[in-house]
Amino acid sequence: MSADLFTDAQLQAVETGDLATLCELDERGFLLGDAETTADFAERLRCLQRNIVDMQKALEKDGTYDVAGFDLRANDRIPAERFGPIHPLTRELYGFAIDWVPGFYIDPSFSWLFGGCAFYFFPDFFALFIIRKTFADRNRWLIYSRDELLAHEQCHVARIALNSAVFEETMAYQTSTSTFRRAIGGLFRKPTDSFMLLGSTMILLAGQLLRVLMGLPIPIVLLWCVVAGVVAFLAARHWRYDSLHRRALANLCEQWPDTGRCILFRCTARIAGTNGR
Repeated sequence: MSADLFTDAQLQAVETGDLATLCELDERGFLLGDAETTADFAERLRCLQRNIVDMQKALEKDGTYDVAGFDLRANDRIPAERFGPIHPLTRELYGFAIDWVPGFYIDPSFSWLFGGCAFYFFPDFFALFIIRKTFADRNRWLIYSRDELLAHEQCHVARIALNSAVFEETMAYQTSTSTFRRAIGGLFRKPTDSFMLLGSTMILLAGQLLRVLMGLPIPIVLLWCVVAGVVAFLAARHWRYDSLHRRALANLCEQWPDTGRCILFRCTARIAGTNGR
């Protein structure tokens, strides 16, 4: 990946709102943000280019680059050809293909069930992919697929500037080969959702142990109700927003059958049918 992501002429065209240039960048996964002016957009692209240059200079000079506590190593760089199989999928689904985000094979300290993720910073624009080192020589590990992980995270990176998380996971999970994951992928929208479910089940387990081992009169039924309540909340919220997503998609595809999904991908939650972001 070259550090020269944009020419001066392209950036000047962005500032003036040249539609052809904006469309070209959109197809590369550079989406104009919600309420972002073309001048702001151009500055964001300049910032990204500076950050990419800084990273590549450090990798060439020292072989390492530290970002957000991760020690990126030149030898762990994901080869550009690994991203090739992903491009037809993201193009078909959402009309973009990202070739500018650096990726690295890393096993973080919390890597027991870690498959991969994207790190991105905004408005100081920078993004990178990290996936576990197992994927360096295989496409699958446990339930994870390297191609699916990278395609999923590319969707998140493309929508950075939209600042709209309501349908984020639902859209990203449409890259999955699993019908089940495509259907329920939006169930957990943020880390607190996972913590709520995990926390309630851990409390239930602790209650069971205290009741059996110490004979304490723990109301297990109430603890089961807490778990059931968390599951019901997550399921009801997912059903509501999934219904909104499907209705919005159906309405757009009725008018633009070939591009309705691409249009929805570029919408905020407010436009898609909610007052939230």
